[in-house]
Amino acid sequence: MGTTGNIAGIEIGLPSGIGEVTAEWMTAALRASGGIGAESTVASVRNEPFVAGGLLSLLYRSTIESEDPDAPATVIVKFPTDVPQLRAMADAVNVYGREVAFYRDIAPRSTIAMPIVHAAMSADDHSNSCIVMEDLARLRQPDRTAGMTWDDAVRGARALAAFHAGWQGSPELTELMDTYMSMGSPLNRTVLPGVAGAGWPAAKLHRGHTLSDDVVAVGDMWVDVLPKMLDRMELRPTLCHEDWRADNMFFDANDDVVMIDPQLAGVCNGAFDLAYFISQSTEREMLDGRHAELVAEYLSVMAENGHDLDPEVFFFDTRVAVGLVLMYGFASYPDYEALTDEGKAMTDKILRRGAEAIEDFESLAALRSLVD
Repeated sequence: MGTTGNIAGIEIGLPSGIGEVTAEWMTAALRASGGIGAESTVASVRNEPFVAGGLLSLLYRSTIESEDPDAPATVIVKFPTDVPQLRAMADAVNVYGREVAFYRDIAPRSTIAMPIVHAAMSADDHSNSCIVMEDLARLRQPDRTAGMTWDDAVRGARALAAFHAGWQGSPELTELMDTYMSMGSPLNRTVLPGVAGAGWPAAKLHRGHTLSDDVVAVGDMWVDVLPKMLDRMELRPTLCHEDWRADNMFFDANDDVVMIDPQLAGVCNGAFDLAYFISQSTEREMLDGRHAELVAEYLSVMAENGHDLDPEVFFFDTRVAVGLVLMYGFASYPDYEALTDEGKAMTDKILRRGAEAIEDFESLAALRSLVD
């Protein structure tokens, strides 16, 4: 795993869509990356939609025929979504340019393990992008329905800390914010109140009967306390993945974490990534009250890498971040009636996990202390 020494860029030509991912084009991409030898060719490519496609991307699995014995049998090819509303949202925050830049510039300088990337390119005008990466289908993934096991959750938290440690307080962060938006950016401060204004009342309408008084109180005060939460997430910054969850996580033969989809990477307090991971990817029954122990695992790796974060302060930051990430729990509810049964079940689960995390981390008290 990990990026190759070379990644093909726009010099090989940016395909407009999967129809232009031909044997000739794939030959150029794999030669540039070292996926095949300089004199080798790809004889044929068969492209098929990849059913595990992401929300903001069109994914394809390309099956490759080549005389080169080292050629990958399959790769994943990624293009921007063709859903206009989603595309507009993604373009507004430079999702595709961010992902290309992360694979090309950040992953090679980080401890984070990611797929081998053969090609990563984005048009200068952001009109299109394309990524060709290693197919990780052979690797183990956490159970998306049941959530992480304790051992995998510890692995996830420790791998996250190792990644964060490489960028904690880096003098490069200010410059990186040109590409990797700060959590406290003016855009977030402008847009997120509207997300809550539509999402939280809809969530209460459909699932309010399942929510505790504490969770309802957090949701009701969420917009008012949002500026304070974002202020907190700007303190002690690092470079965050911002989508660190089971769906984007694989484990190799050594049980080391391999991550994909850095489309939302940004500059933020590391507590955000950890809170997001716990509230999105774990079940209360599995954690069994060991929330502080999981945070301690993260802090121990940060300390091993020279960052002795104050445990009390960081735990408080995590409690605040758990309240902030409730937005992922309510964001889909305005369109709830239009969702499939599977989509409704997933939306309900995200809200339930986030609500339970709010209770278990006692986030209400933390948020109230921000505004008292």
